[in-house]
Amino acid sequence: MRYGMNPHQPAALAVIGARAPFTVVSGSPSYINVLDALTGWQLVREAATAFGVPAAASYKHVSPAGAALGTTVVEAYRRARDADPKSSYGDFVAVSHPVDLELAEVLRRVVSDGIIAPGFEPGVVEILAAKKRGTYLVLEADPAFEPPLEEVRELYGLRLSQHRDDLPLTRDLLSPEVPSAAADDLLLGLIVVRYTQSNTVALLKDGMAIGIGAGQQSRVDCTRTAGLKAASWWSRHSNEPLTGVSMVSDGALPFPDNVDEAARFGVAHIAEPAGSIRSDQVAAACTAANITWSPTNVRLFRH
Repeated sequence: MRYGMNPHQPAALAVIGARAPFTVVSGSPSYINVLDALTGWQLVREAATAFGVPAAASYKHVSPAGAALGTTVVEAYRRARDADPKSSYGDFVAVSHPVDLELAEVLRRVVSDGIIAPGFEPGVVEILAAKKRGTYLVLEADPAFEPPLEEVRELYGLRLSQHRDDLPLTRDLLSPEVPSAAADDLLLGLIVVRYTQSNTVALLKDGMAIGIGAGQQSRVDCTRTAGLKAASWWSRHSNEPLTGVSMVSDGALPFPDNVDEAARFGVAHIAEPAGSIRSDQVAAACTAANITWSPTNVRLFRH
């Protein structure tokens, strides 16, 4: 790798096992490039498998600025980047399907650091490799690669290991009261927050994460940040009030103030692990605000 998290930190890349999860097609990765690529690839791979359509994510600092589904790979990426274009400036792109010439032309015109995809149509790599004076990073993911069950991290002389988070995320985790379209958004939200730095809250609408609040110590700050981003996205597309939004939290909502914030931004459906000492108050606040509440009993922290 070119360097570690910062340019003054030397870094190396090692393959564990018989095969690597990706091939470097063009460019030279940094430590953060690899973190963004591997995290983003897992998100879009899981989302595409769950919904059977292309998925895309726009990653910055190991969290998605946006993630979306689409009928085509270029539509999925346009929607993912449209959620928070300011944060997507200089992003690392992850897409679930091979990159075609249409997506390559979009990427040629935007500021981006690299892409990971399961393949590239003829002529695409040449277009992408010319970006950033020839330093644009192009990684080809191995769709057949399955990671080891055990994840290992070394930190300050300690080796930490755990079973990787491979719990199936399905609609069975959601309340039967949730309408079908909203259930799809909540399921997509569960996948999104699984691959976002905790604490995190995601707001979704029509197969797209329209606001993501990530990496905050206070969960209500995550909710507020996600809501403000969603409101900014909506203001670019409509003058009508924002409604019908779905919200997913990676951890339990500790106070009903999260519900109050969510209601301000048109949230109609919430999925969260529950299990906090005030979950009954959270449920009551949802009922009072006419918001469906799905206690999933599944925490999706990522650090």
